[in-house]
Amino acid sequence: MSKKALIVGINNFTRPQWQLRGCINDTIEMQGLLKTYYGFLPEDIRVLHDKDASGQGIRNGLAWLLSDYDDDGSDVRLFHFSSHGTQVADQNQDEWECVDEVIVPYDHDWDAPFRDDELSKIFEPIPPNVNFTFIADCCHSGSIQKAALDIEFYPRYLYPDVDITEAVQDLRTVRDDELKAYQAAQMAQMLQGVPPEQWPEKMKEFLTLTEAQFKRDWVGVVPAERHILLAGCEDRQTAADAHIEGEWRGAFTWGLSKAIKEANGDLSYLDLITRTGANLKDYDQRPQLECKTALNDRKFLAPLA
Repeated sequence: MSKKALIVGINNFTRPQWQLRGCINDTIEMQGLLKTYYGFLPEDIRVLHDKDASGQGIRNGLAWLLSDYDDDGSDVRLFHFSSHGTQVADQNQDEWECVDEVIVPYDHDWDAPFRDDELSKIFEPIPPNVNFTFIADCCHSGSIQKAALDIEFYPRYLYPDVDITEAVQDLRTVRDDELKAYQAAQMAQMLQGVPPEQWPEKMKEFLTLTEAQFKRDWVGVVPAERHILLAGCEDRQTAADAHIEGEWRGAFTWGLSKAIKEANGDLSYLDLITRTGANLKDYDQRPQLECKTALNDRKFLAPLA
């Protein structure tokens, strides 16, 4: 059996105004969990902090992580990322919301961001018999969500520059104009033979169906992901960098750690995300489990064989 974990935490960035406080603590917590509950040895874990977690540093870390498999179904790989997240304009029309999600390394560059498209290409060659889990304690969208008023926190989200938000809006305008044209082209045919008094009901049904069809045509076929993602929040939410129990932490990593400790590490992926969500009841962020349904009941970080 081979186990490897790449753990990334970035508090400091090339721009001081982007500073966070809890990400290094998250990496310390994750190392302890992996060693205590899941049999990882020190040499199985590589940790990147601040300037070492540059874009190239993360790429090199992932190259180490996703290599040297035993290829017998016993391999386990974990990538834990604790930092900012953000969004930029979609570059290849595979996102209905016209944005690509971005992880923010130490040397984040708006002109050359670390897109989800690149992560997908890095993850694609992972053999199907490897349990690969990606834990993302960062924001994947732009709307600030407020936690309870007595909790001190900051969102792990970078607001895009104006030119990026304008580019996203331009893409959405093009998308919406094409949708309207697509629907108008079919409207006359759809209403043929329908009594006028039924038009409002039929048009509502028509608009729903044609928008769904247009969305499929616009985005194309999106393959089902065979790996496991544990995300700190929904796409439209932000993840909190929060002051919890006397120190700064990522709220998601803290909630996940609490769930693991309370269950002595014996949790399925579905149990883990459910208990983590319950631990975050004071935060307006809902952690997400994204994987094939068949993996829901698999033990967290258990080999697939």
